[in-house]
Amino acid sequence: MTIHPGNIEGKTNGQSDRLVLVLVLVLVFLMAARTPLDTDLWWHLRAGEITLQTGQPMLTDTLSYTRSSSPWINHSWLAEVGMALLFRVGGYLALSAAVALLAAGSMAMLYRQMSGPALLRAFVVLLATLVAAVVWSPRPQILSLFLLALCSLILDDYRRKAINRLWLLPPIFVLWSNLHGGYPLGLMLIGASLAGDGIDTLFAGVANRRSAWPRMRTLLIVLAACALVVVINPNGLNMWRIPFQTVGVGVLQDAIPEWASPDFHDLIQQPFLWMLVITVVCFALVGRRAHGADWITVVLFGVSGLMARRNFGPFAMVAAPILARYLMETWQAVAAANPWPGKRSDLAGWNRPVSAGLRKATNLFLIAILGLVACVKLYVVSQPQFVQAYERTLFPVDAVNWLKENPQQGNLFNSYAWGGYLTWAYPEKAVFVDGRTDLYGDELIGDWLKVTQGSEGWQDVLRDWQVGFVLLEADQPVVKLLAEDGWKLVYRDDIAVVYQRSLVQ
Repeated sequence: MTIHPGNIEGKTNGQSDRLVLVLVLVLVFLMAARTPLDTDLWWHLRAGEITLQTGQPMLTDTLSYTRSSSPWINHSWLAEVGMALLFRVGGYLALSAAVALLAAGSMAMLYRQMSGPALLRAFVVLLATLVAAVVWSPRPQILSLFLLALCSLILDDYRRKAINRLWLLPPIFVLWSNLHGGYPLGLMLIGASLAGDGIDTLFAGVANRRSAWPRMRTLLIVLAACALVVVINPNGLNMWRIPFQTVGVGVLQDAIPEWASPDFHDLIQQPFLWMLVITVVCFALVGRRAHGADWITVVLFGVSGLMARRNFGPFAMVAAPILARYLMETWQAVAAANPWPGKRSDLAGWNRPVSAGLRKATNLFLIAILGLVACVKLYVVSQPQFVQAYERTLFPVDAVNWLKENPQQGNLFNSYAWGGYLTWAYPEKAVFVDGRTDLYGDELIGDWLKVTQGSEGWQDVLRDWQVGFVLLEADQPVVKLLAEDGWKLVYRDDIAVVYQRSLVQ
């Protein structure tokens, strides 16, 4: 029997690719396994519990007094049920594990779309991880990132590998619209692919133009179908309003950090800029060989990321496979120019083993060690005592305990960042506002800002809403004004203050 060296190299490289993939995914899991706390987590859990108790989706607000009994387009109702069930069964550990698994699953689908050597793909996946990690948290939003990566994979198979699984997209969008309102991201991706193909077709020859029309027609039909099926939802036709509701809240960028434009002085936010710049440079180097669908996708999602940092994750999901392909093309263009005579300038050497057995054993050892570290980290950061200690640094735990022991009269005016927590930990009192910006709109978010900043008319807002006590961060500008206006300080700790309206007011 003759053994061909090429077969050995191919088998070795295949094993190496799989080992690198597993190693990368373990690293992603390790990075994503964190204490499962988020300002929005709590109202999602509360809404999920209410849905489980009543047996129907929560579509009317009962958590606030400012929007009490108002219709609420609860696009995340199914995800909230899942979160509540996970929390019932496995507590914080289950939530943290779900986030880490969804993050790793998303990156696995990105890796699957990439071309080039394993180390090149690993580099891009880890860069995408740094970009997306900013928004990885126990919220339905992470499901949108996972489903966006899945849609990207299906489109990539169709456009580059002639594998047609587009029929899966409409059912995916039905599920998506019931899990999270981020389904427009998927429509943007399909639309960018269609628009890019259209631009490429305009500059193609007649023969290529004719062959492109059937593919474009198919994408157009799929896009229309996906846009239509999102109304298969308890919210019905209201699902079409979601893209305009949140974006229409004009004060978001001023009041809420995740809706603000990026601050690239912050090291954590810089990977988005690195990824965007590297991708644009690669486009410039390959020139006309860049496909229209690729650069339209990068521009569309890149601009979204520049407008609001919460869009870093979607950008990473769609741009990473594109970046990997164009990095490979750029390297090949450099190699073709052969600027270093006599030196190896291709990437094949990246996968060439010094010793296949030693390399495999080393990788397996690294995977085992990292896997153990990841599991230990997941266990530690999800322990109740660890979570509770961290919780006290973010939320007014002691203040809430004091309020339960010392009930207050009148309505509560609360911090926006604590509203979700209060719906869960202090259900005895309805909140003024929480993280559901689409429900409250410009008017109420604006009123909240007016009070917290101590702007003109802040007393009128508190009077009109019959606020009897205020729970805010100790460093809010209005805190000093409350004391000057006759409000009584009844509780104070390192992060929170409670002011009670004076009886003579």
